Amino acid sequence: MSALTIRLGARHRRLTYATFALLWTSGALWLAFHYFLRVEGDFGPEAHPLEVWWLRLHGLTAMLALVAVGSLATNHVRLAWKRGKNLGTGLPMLAMTAWLAVSGYALYYFASEANEAWLPLTHWIAGLAVPLAGLVHVRQGRRPPAHAMHRKPARST
Repeated sequence: MSALTIRLGARHRRLTYATFALLWTSGALWLAFHYFLRVEGDFGPEAHPLEVWWLRLHGLTAMLALVAVGSLATNHVRLAWKRGKNLGTGLPMLAMTAWLAVSGYALYYFASEANEAWLPLTHWIAGLAVPLAGLVHVRQGRRPPAHAMHRKPARST
């Protein structure tokens, strides 16, 4: 049995990246179709027929993303927290993910005039920013520790 590691295995990493890529893409496409790709109907502009399908795919993929986050919590998040590794980018990633899950749930079940001005906007901003935050998190995690970069080579005698 191998030692527990923070780094994701290749298959786990590919599935996680694919899930979040599909989640982001479906959300971005819904935004594009909802706001910029309306079609002309008999009584003026109306929703594009694909708009609802992008939203359905986004909702389905959100469920898969919650499973992916749960799979990350078992080793990746737990071990990083315990070892104090990459918390400066990991904690904001967790906070963004939690906000997206809560706000997505609220948009589906509790959307109203009281929150229509701010709730969707905060969901979209966080959602569109996730790839950048994820890239920073991964790059930071792959960087060698600061003490390893400044270590002098051993002298040979």
